Amino acid sequence: MKELKNWFLKNIDIKLLSLFLAIILWLYIAGGENPTVENFIDVSLTQTNLGEGLVIKEFPANVSVGIKGPKNIINNISSNQINGIVNFTEITKEGIYKLMVEVSPPKNTQITRVIPSEIKIEIEKILTKEIEIEYSLIGVPEKGYSLTNEPQFNPSKVKLIGAQSVLENTNNIICAIDISGIKEDLSKKLQVKAIDVNGNEIKEVKIEPGIVEVSIFLTRGYPEKQLTVKPRIIGKPAPGYYISEILSNPDEIKIFGNYSKISNIEFLETIPIDVSGITKTLSVKVPPDLEEELNIVEGEVELIEVNIQVKEAIIQKTLKNISVVPQNLSPFVSCEIEPAIVGITVEGKNILVEKLKTDDIKAFVKFTDNFKVEQKVKVQSDLPEGISLIKVEPEEVTVLINK
Repeated sequence: MKELKNWFLKNIDIKLLSLFLAIILWLYIAGGENPTVENFIDVSLTQTNLGEGLVIKEFPANVSVGIKGPKNIINNISSNQINGIVNFTEITKEGIYKLMVEVSPPKNTQITRVIPSEIKIEIEKILTKEIEIEYSLIGVPEKGYSLTNEPQFNPSKVKLIGAQSVLENTNNIICAIDISGIKEDLSKKLQVKAIDVNGNEIKEVKIEPGIVEVSIFLTRGYPEKQLTVKPRIIGKPAPGYYISEILSNPDEIKIFGNYSKISNIEFLETIPIDVSGITKTLSVKVPPDLEEELNIVEGEVELIEVNIQVKEAIIQKTLKNISVVPQNLSPFVSCEIEPAIVGITVEGKNILVEKLKTDDIKAFVKFTDNFKVEQKVKVQSDLPEGISLIKVEPEEVTVLINK
């Protein structure tokens, strides 16, 4: 034992130095095989502690996180091991806020950067509104059968729950009902959905209840409906003309057909009537434009007499720089007129006014024997037949008499 102790103490300083150098060498080698590295990972972003009655308008899906640590750990870290959290504890009302993104690093690593480190969030109130259910029919019943009335819903209204901006964009609640080939009354539960003004489904709103009971009642035969006739006009009359009146005889026709078709029709159009280039009254007999499975009731006329009346447009036109000349002035007297030109606005049928020129209109002032050296005189005009005067600007001119 004494010999072992002597051996251990002999050259102790050299032995300790060797041990220290060995440890340094081992650390160097180990560090070279597993160096410290940094990597960026896209991680999911979640929210926590959002107050009741509030909702986030838009929330980013992820952020980019810089993480640093031993190479063997960093290379084996996946995005689902790290989670970005936005804490809404201090948010109590709607508004726009900037909040920090919190990220906890895995063991033996550290977070170097978070991009972005804070996010801009808009918070809205959760609102509720009640809305009537509307429907769309798919197909038609078995031939010879028709709906007796509109589908019945239980309940007839549903509640919409969601952010204010989402509810404002919600146009209505639709229930699609397939009645293809049915020949007896139908009762079933169907899902309803919220849609926007473009008919696209809105999934960000909660509907209560989301499923409603729909009842369909059938009858043999088809319902009838009295509809106002509305001639369908295409094209335009000749330039300078306009349609003044459209008359149809008869102005109402009774039709019958499947309820799913007839219930949505508010008036009965004719086939298109082309009025392109007409300059006088056009009278035609045309049939109504009926959808498939709609028919005219027996005894009703099948051709509609349509009378389209046109008139020539009345337009106005202003002609400028028309010279004012004196009338009834003695040949021994001269005068000056200020201003010497005026503008005249006239009105008449398009065909007459359009071709009207400055030379076609005469502007003048009249004198009497009892005249002053300087006086204000009203401007008068001489117009072609069919043309009416609207105004003269200026209405009066100053006349200076030179004796």
